[in-house]
Amino acid sequence: MSITSSASRFHDIAPGIGAGGPLPAGWRSLAELDPIVLVGVTGAGKSTALSALDARGIAYTLLPDRRVVTDQVIIPRYADGDVRDRVQRFAITQRFTRDVPGGMAAVLAGLSAAPALQQRPLVFDGLRGEAEVRHAAAVLPRARFLVLTAPDMVRLMRLLGRGDAFDRVALAGGNGGSDDGFSLPDADGILTPAEQARLYAEVNAGRLNADDVRGKFTIIAAERRNYDPDRAVDALMELAPERTLVIDTTRSGPAEVGEALARLLPEAPHAAAVAA
Repeated sequence: MSITSSASRFHDIAPGIGAGGPLPAGWRSLAELDPIVLVGVTGAGKSTALSALDARGIAYTLLPDRRVVTDQVIIPRYADGDVRDRVQRFAITQRFTRDVPGGMAAVLAGLSAAPALQQRPLVFDGLRGEAEVRHAAAVLPRARFLVLTAPDMVRLMRLLGRGDAFDRVALAGGNGGSDDGFSLPDADGILTPAEQARLYAEVNAGRLNADDVRGKFTIIAAERRNYDPDRAVDALMELAPERTLVIDTTRSGPAEVGEALARLLPEAPHAAAVAA
């Protein structure tokens, strides 16, 4: 059962996208449609995939994304007011997944689309981790999954370079930006010794800020603990291999990612027309 099941009254959560029931005339559940689900942790390349789809001129509907769903549906169950710290948000979404089998995927399965939006691909950004993708593979039998992967060091450098205000985390005992005594005590097992040495050199040379590195690494490490991307890939290749594409975004550029995403679209003529 989804968190937005027919037991709750139908309500709009975005133009043409609703939750609950009974459904208005012509509306259909995502379980009856062919949504494209992006799967990947922070910095894996999900935003690049959407930009690549835009570049191909393909019209699609972007469903309320993970941030929006977390803010509207999940956080209010456990906290009063906004929660901006990324690590705290991970903890809350993991608690939600323990309380509601499937977690974010359960919310996604409870969404429905108006008739006008059923004429073009519906895209969700995005799912993470084994529990979410296992649930999605089962309750969204027509969904197709684009899994985007990248090594942890690559994701860390992307976070350091993108300047997204959403990438916030509270550091215990921060040093106010000083580079003295810089260390990443939990990096072993996530970053190689060579990668750690590279970060130390960049901080010592003043090219990276110590607290910025610590903060972004904390996000990467928390995601690795809560949403192991390798286990998510394994689960989808076990349960829905014919509906899943896995792309390493360090080996495939935006054009290749866009082509992979276009191949998953429910109506191939869209992609063929653009390619022609």
